[in-house]
Amino acid sequence: MTGILAQTIALTSYGNEYLKTGKSTDFFPQNSTFHHCNSVDFREIQKKNLFTSKKEVVVAENPIEWFLLLKKENCRKLRLYYQTEKSDDHKLAGFVGGGGNWFIECIYDNYSDFWISNWTHDKNLIEKPWIVTYGKAVSKQSTINLQFDINSTKEKLKNILEKITEFAFKETSENWGQIFEKAKNTLQNNNPEIDFYHDNLIVLSNYSLENRQLLMSASKAFVFGGMGSWNDMWFENEETEKEYNYLSTELYGMMMTSIVTSINKDNNE
Repeated sequence: MTGILAQTIALTSYGNEYLKTGKSTDFFPQNSTFHHCNSVDFREIQKKNLFTSKKEVVVAENPIEWFLLLKKENCRKLRLYYQTEKSDDHKLAGFVGGGGNWFIECIYDNYSDFWISNWTHDKNLIEKPWIVTYGKAVSKQSTINLQFDINSTKEKLKNILEKITEFAFKETSENWGQIFEKAKNTLQNNNPEIDFYHDNLIVLSNYSLENRQLLMSASKAFVFGGMGSWNDMWFENEETEKEYNYLSTELYGMMMTSIVTSINKDNNE
């Protein structure tokens, strides 16, 4: 899973907890999704009056301040919104800003705002080289609140994982096959977060076991990146290459749907 996606998920989950309880214990900067970030702020394009030009304004200097702002504005809940860009999004998933766009939808009584992140790498910041800015990309639009049936989504993810596991064992290596097999088995694991780097990715108590299994299965199947990743291979046999591309595209799309499904349907819905 990319750092961009992990942080977007964490902000959505812990933001909902704050909107519900007013508490954000040990979230920022302690959460693992911030470990390599030098700063994380939130900005809007604002205009003071008719005679001034628009300019970018920092409205919250960190996630906690953003949660406070949302609660003050009577935001009801946060939801993930995924916008695909190309049919081969998985091929660009290892690049910053690639692999489709992830928004945080802030839902109010009569409209939604959509926020998206921008990550900038500063080579002079050795331990925490990332400067992250979330911008309000769309303001006061119709609410979307993407929802998918969790049982149907789990079954579809299971099916594609079975197919790509078989392909990986047959055409690639045991290591790849074991990765996909582990992701598939996570759909039935009573402790789905085991062996996952971001063990504090979400507020666990706010999600059913089914949701967590779906989220972790999709997360553990995230093999798409740059050099050395699942993307970094090709096959001389034309039919094998065609099957590889088809299965990769199907898995990536199903992973994105699974993540949205697992996060957008919580115990408070």
